[in-house]
Amino acid sequence: MNQEIQTMLTASEGRYPTRAEQAILRDWAARLEARLAAIEEIKQAEEAIISQTVDEVFRTYPDFEKRYKNARQSCTRDETLVLRYCAQALLRGDQAFLENSLLSWMATILKGVGFTPQFIADTYDTLGRVAARELSPQTAELLRPYIELCGSALSGKAKDAP
Repeated sequence: MNQEIQTMLTASEGRYPTRAEQAILRDWAARLEARLAAIEEIKQAEEAIISQTVDEVFRTYPDFEKRYKNARQSCTRDETLVLRYCAQALLRGDQAFLENSLLSWMATILKGVGFTPQFIADTYDTLGRVAARELSPQTAELLRPYIELCGSALSGKAKDAP
């Protein structure tokens, strides 16, 4: 559940939600149908997004496949997992879910494997570009902040402020 909504619902236990709290719920609910449509579109495009991303990463880093056993299989598995968690976070409207459920432990694993911050950043930049090509502009824009969060959190590189 969205952290803001969960906190608000917990705070309103034993009483009726205030008008401001009701407005938060209405706003979230009003955007739910667009989010559901977006995750369905992502689901349908997943295979194309992942295969193109992995292909582009391996073209950019041709030695990667030689250095790591089962590199293509592992990369495909990991990118699929990330895309699915991004979709789940998009549905919830909750970046904290993505950070808490996936990114904190995944960052530790990637660091332990020895992936460079640049490789990780390039991988998620590629994932974002491919997703933007394969998805409608509306869905790509809904998904974009979550993929960007993955790139910055996993690489340790903070995104530049606008």
